[in-house]
Amino acid sequence: MDKPSRLIDREPHDGSSWLEYLEVVGVIALVTVAGWFSKLDYHALGQIYLLAVVLLAVRVGRWPVLFSAIVSAVTWNFLFIPPRWSLTILNFNDTMLLLSYLAVALMAGQFTARIRAQERYAHLRERQATALFHLTRALAGARTLDEAVEAALRQADGLFKARTALLIADDGVLQSHPAGSFQLDETDRRVSEWVQRHGREAGRFTDEQVAAEALHLPLLRSDVGLGVLAIRLPAEVTRLAADQWELMEGFAAQIALLVEREQLRAASEREKFFAESTRLQRALLDSVSHELKTPLAVLRSAGDKLHTEDAAKRSALTAEMRTATRRLDHLVANLLNQSRLESGALSVRPDWCEVRDILNAARRAMGEALNDRPLTISVPEDMPLLWGDEPLLEQVVANLLSNAVRHTPPATEICVSAGRTSTEGKEQVFIRVADRGPGIPPELRENLFEKFHRYRETRPGGLGLGLSIVRGFVRAHQGEVVAENHPGGGACFTVFLPHAWPAEIPADEL
Repeated sequence: MDKPSRLIDREPHDGSSWLEYLEVVGVIALVTVAGWFSKLDYHALGQIYLLAVVLLAVRVGRWPVLFSAIVSAVTWNFLFIPPRWSLTILNFNDTMLLLSYLAVALMAGQFTARIRAQERYAHLRERQATALFHLTRALAGARTLDEAVEAALRQADGLFKARTALLIADDGVLQSHPAGSFQLDETDRRVSEWVQRHGREAGRFTDEQVAAEALHLPLLRSDVGLGVLAIRLPAEVTRLAADQWELMEGFAAQIALLVEREQLRAASEREKFFAESTRLQRALLDSVSHELKTPLAVLRSAGDKLHTEDAAKRSALTAEMRTATRRLDHLVANLLNQSRLESGALSVRPDWCEVRDILNAARRAMGEALNDRPLTISVPEDMPLLWGDEPLLEQVVANLLSNAVRHTPPATEICVSAGRTSTEGKEQVFIRVADRGPGIPPELRENLFEKFHRYRETRPGGLGLGLSIVRGFVRAHQGEVVAENHPGGGACFTVFLPHAWPAEIPADEL
């Protein structure tokens, strides 16, 4: 694809002006006057003219140097080489001397001017490299895309003495970034859309879409348009030097790289989220199907045999059906509670609660699961009332008891205690469930309260939602749950809840 023509100075500007030509005339005149009043031979004077030309080449541009070489040769011939006051040269050796002088002066001037041009070009390249280095460092230090864009546009504003705007493509639609230092009008927006479609610059300083007030550069990565960088320079700027074009294109390329990196990061995050969501969904389906299969099989089998005339057997079958039903009820309750937590539909209805009632209700909810576990409940006589949602707190304690049963062998003691404590001057009520099992493995601590997270050595059963629901319900009460290994062996879960005396409760909540 052909690029549009640009209003551009292809070569680095050498700075030649009428002042440099005036300087050349002054230096040649000074050498001429000094030579006229001196007793130097015209051969020696020619060397002085040559030295003056070389020194001028260090200060002025290429064309003033060429002018100085020719003017000095003509002046030297006319005033000093015999015959004086004439451009005619009678001596062949003088003719060769003059021609040699002119050639050396021209070459010395050109070489010196070329070195100066290369020096200027190197300086420009260094300036470009420094600007891009500072830009890259600023982009690398930014924590978000917005911070990076802000840093890039502010550097562009200062470097080009202009105002900038950035449009990023989102599903094919260009969206203006708020970090821009000017708002695009309707004309400039149409030009940006044209640049996005065609993938080449347009607007000011080009022959495409010349009505625009800004120069529009595409943000391209692998020929894919990611957006448009618009640069509005002062009205007095009519042309851009080649190095300015290169620097602007470098800025556009760095911003394009930044946008692409952010889009790839976002795509990677979406992919990770999708993969994790798929994994959790699969884990949920597998766990639910497994958990439902066992109690349903028990109910089906017991239902088929319930017509027996044997009263003892019928009683045993009924007990099995009650256990299976309780297991199904616990499974469904956990799923519903987790759904309420994630959807934000959980509402806490606090009231004054008796801690002993909460613990006893949780114990009854466990049913026969605690038959083979020695359970002790310790509550001080002066235990105050608790301000909270009693059904939710019962579920918290029941889940902690279920977790202790699931992770300890039969006949393992479970201790439930409650009390009041003060932490950093704040009154709190605590409920603690401790067992004498194997304790919490170190590798499990980090994800202990995550949903669907189960220890690989745990006995089959459960969805891995119990502790996640505990933490959600406790936080809904503005409290916290802490898990640690008991000094005497086993795991210990402590629920801390804010404590308030009745007088501290607002009247409309009583």
